[in-house]
Amino acid sequence: MPTTDQIRAAANAYAESFVQRDRERFMAALADDVEQIDPVGSTPNHGKDALGGFFDTVMSSAERLEFEVRDLIVAVDEAAMVFHIVQHFADGGGLIIDGVDIFRVNDDGKITQIKGYVDPEHIRQPE
Repeated sequence: MPTTDQIRAAANAYAESFVQRDRERFMAALADDVEQIDPVGSTPNHGKDALGGFFDTVMSSAERLEFEVRDLIVAVDEAAMVFHIVQHFADGGGLIIDGVDIFRVNDDGKITQIKGYVDPEHIRQPE
């Protein structure tokens, strides 16, 4: 069973990797057999290579990204992260996304599953 500190560290590394545009840190937070369902209901991504592609897509679409962790609640081997993201695009536009990510973490402190919860009412243009 991972410790609370391991779970918090993995979830925070995930969030911080986007702000820092640090692909190596992102990949280091993941287990080899990681599964991502983001958003929930979509086709899952399986494995680090697939999630590396996800990271690359996010980074290519945003010139800068703010990722505020508003709350992180840990229970057993999972964490629920309430977040607020602002994506800044090169053309001056952007997106604001509020949602929840659920992380499952293994005994090595690596993320084995990510489930993203966002609905259209929580995605908007900056004013």
